[in-house]
Amino acid sequence: MFSKTAQTFRRHARRPVGRTVLAVLALILVVAVIFRIVTPFLISTSIVRESIEQSIEQWTGHNATIGGVSTIRFWPQPEVTLTDITIHSDEQDGQKILATIKELSASFDLIEALLGEPVFEDFRLSEPHVFMNRGADGRVRWANGGQLVDAMAKVSADGSNQKLDPALDAPIGEVQVRNGIVDLVRETDGQTVRFDAINGMMDWPHLSDAVTIRGDAIVRGKKIGLDIRSTQPLLLLDGRSGDFEGTASADIGLARFDGLASLTPRGYFSGNVELRASDMPAALRWFEIDPRLVDGLQSASVSARLIADRQELRFEDLSLGLNDENATGLLELDTPASGQPRLSGTLAFDHMDLRRLFIALEPTISRDQQALPSLVTNLDLDLRLSSQTASLGGLQLHDLALGLMNVAQQFRLDILESDLQPGRMTGRISTLKASGATDAGGQTVAFRAAVRGADFASIAQQLQLKGALPAAQGSLDISLDVPRPINQDAWNAAVGTINFQTGAGKLTGIDISTIRQLAIQKPYFTLSDAATGSIEFDSTKATATIRNGIADLQDTEIAGRNETISLTGAVPLANSSLALSATITPKDASPPLDFFIGGAWPTPILWPMNVPAAKPGE
Repeated sequence: MFSKTAQTFRRHARRPVGRTVLAVLALILVVAVIFRIVTPFLISTSIVRESIEQSIEQWTGHNATIGGVSTIRFWPQPEVTLTDITIHSDEQDGQKILATIKELSASFDLIEALLGEPVFEDFRLSEPHVFMNRGADGRVRWANGGQLVDAMAKVSADGSNQKLDPALDAPIGEVQVRNGIVDLVRETDGQTVRFDAINGMMDWPHLSDAVTIRGDAIVRGKKIGLDIRSTQPLLLLDGRSGDFEGTASADIGLARFDGLASLTPRGYFSGNVELRASDMPAALRWFEIDPRLVDGLQSASVSARLIADRQELRFEDLSLGLNDENATGLLELDTPASGQPRLSGTLAFDHMDLRRLFIALEPTISRDQQALPSLVTNLDLDLRLSSQTASLGGLQLHDLALGLMNVAQQFRLDILESDLQPGRMTGRISTLKASGATDAGGQTVAFRAAVRGADFASIAQQLQLKGALPAAQGSLDISLDVPRPINQDAWNAAVGTINFQTGAGKLTGIDISTIRQLAIQKPYFTLSDAATGSIEFDSTKATATIRNGIADLQDTEIAGRNETISLTGAVPLANSSLALSATITPKDASPPLDFFIGGAWPTPILWPMNVPAAKPGE
């Protein structure tokens, strides 16, 4: 009985409470609806426009004018849309337009708007056009005082974040940009870089918070995608170093950085950097650099730990890719305010194409006005390069060590060590100042090479050399000086020496008995007519003195098992022509046979000079 009474009491007690809750909710809803209906009549468009103008002026320190307020929306989120906005500065010669915005939308708080002090955030900009200047120090100056500049000046680092006085903090929210343009003018020369078709979003809740930017823009005809994040944006805007994580990507390549960075060229950087160019010539053209500087280089990649301060850039834990060649090491780039930049360091390659390296260095070596431009012509170098394997045309080298220097207009490339398997090769290409020459000219290029214990048959096969060549191990020394610039006339003026010698071996492509027969039968014939046999020899030696681009052969001899062949004469370096006298002296009592050798290698023409009488049966 008591239980039923209690249940009835609780049931009737809940009904008034439920009705009260419903009544309160209904009242709130009615007030909200009335507030929404009445608010448009309480907030005037002039107050909103003036507040926007004042807000822009407060933020940037520049004047702002607004053509009109197109709409004010109060549901579901209070938002105002304005048109024809101009931000300008007043100067002696008139107004200077700093930015124009075709349409701007922003959200605001109703209560603050009713109090006559609306605060705007979450902006959407349609077709903004911003004009910015970059000073000689690399900094971009656009704002003229104002809340943003005050916050930039007074912000401080707080670990990986930033610390800002709450009095200077302010909400920003999301900023969306549609079809924007930024013109960046360099004050030093007036050159303008335009960022066109900008579309993206910036998420920056408050000035004291981290910022995230995602979007894309067209720069010099290429669409560049950007993804940027920083926990210290105010430090970056003030030109100081701050946390920065960013990626820029396009169809020609990618650039990525994660660490401490500065928006000024000579600021402090420390972090991981990655650069990739999938189309190197196109990338250089985009940077307005002559693609011939890297002739033959199609792709390149760099990843490293970058440390930079003012004029020094250090790439640690460097991984470098050039086409199909890869290297690791350390590089330092010194970029002084005056004078040439200087690149130094060490690189270890898995494979190196020496021909491509020589082509890249050719303009620096030759100084020929008709040659390709060079990346290192105006760059001081001090590099140590090594490679497990290397190729020079068809020639294969192993365990290569190079030294590369270009200092004060003096160039030197040293082949410090290389393995020919068998044998070894060292060499040098350097510029020398001629005696009595001035700084303006008079330089020559010295070519030096020394080969020891090499298998010349293997070398000839690798280089696909044609003609009769000795198959033996031996040595070769080349010393050649060529005046700069190196062109056809320079080779005709070359001076130097060549020394060649081998041990025992075989000379394939010469049949002495056939030569004797042809000398009796014909007034002249080609060497290929007698190329069916070979000569076994105990040694060979050749010495040539080079003057005026012509090699004068002296003390040149092939000591065969049955005869000795001696050669004298001239070989022009600029072509393959020959002008030689040859004597075949048998080791028996047979008379010697003299020839004049002309034509061009590898099929010279032989003219017998003293034909011996034919033996019976010949």
